[in-house]
Amino acid sequence: MLSDSIRILRQSKEQEAGKVGEALILRGFEIEARNMEERLQQITGRPHVPLDGNLVSQPEAEAVQP
Repeated sequence: MLSDSIRILRQSKEQEAGKVGEALILRGFEIEARNMEERLQQITGRPHVPLDGNLVSQPEAEAVQP
């Protein structure tokens, strides 16, 4: 999930000297991404998960056809 990727990046920045500011910014992005993921799950009833590099929230077979 997006928030997990940001968390890993933030943790790597926390280990580097002088990167505390960047780590704090990434923490804010992480919180916002987790909020977005939770809202999508509430709306769709499905978790928001990565699939082949793309984030999806519903199976392709259930997508609305125009």
